[in-house]
Amino acid sequence: MPKLWNAPPNQKAGDCRGVESDGSKSEKWCKLCYEDGQFVGPDCTLVDMRKIVDDALKEQGSGRIMRWLAQQQLPHLERWKTQKSV
Repeated sequence: MPKLWNAPPNQKAGDCRGVESDGSKSEKWCKLCYEDGQFVGPDCTLVDMRKIVDDALKEQGSGRIMRWLAQQQLPHLERWKTQKSV
């Protein structure tokens, strides 16, 4: 299953990685929220992203527990650290 959150420095996020402005794969962000070197939907909230991640994982056939685990990682990502978890 592809990772939908920051990959550890020694591990690639695979095909789920977002794309930098120079066309290279992002070492930090997934394609659900990062494209062409910037965040997709800069006004997207943590609550919005939880729904996006849940829908994407559901579409991939992931069960409830995996979707819950992925959502638990979101507040720890750099993008969301300044927003309160809901």
